[in-house]
Amino acid sequence: MKKLLFAIWMVIISSTGCEKSHNDKIPDGTYTGTFQRQLAFGGGDIANVVLTFSSNTWTGQSDMPHYPALCHGTYTINKGKIIFTNDCIWTADFDGTLILGGEYAFNLNGIQLGFIRDDRGPSRDTYVDVYTLTKQE
Repeated sequence: MKKLLFAIWMVIISSTGCEKSHNDKIPDGTYTGTFQRQLAFGGGDIANVVLTFSSNTWTGQSDMPHYPALCHGTYTINKGKIIFTNDCIWTADFDGTLILGGEYAFNLNGIQLGFIRDDRGPSRDTYVDVYTLTKQE
């Protein structure tokens, strides 16, 4: 079931990605929603997250410590991809791959914002990180 939901989400991104790739900035504001690390064999906790975007900078927090690891930083958007830089210093007492940073597939549709990082590959079948957010009025 999770693989089906992931496939549907990817179709949505693909079908709207071309139109949205011209955006180089997320509209300023606060976005609330969820983060889930979808594991290769099912499952994955769901955290409630809040991200605030302003002039190509971001700040964020989660209701679960280090899941995901949010703080603050900058972002750029290019050709349907969003690249996050996380400006915080982190300790090594948690899974560092949960830090919001690096490249994600990106979709902005009205007040709906989503980004996803797929860490699966030919020689590994690990996880997919999915953020699903809605802009607050």
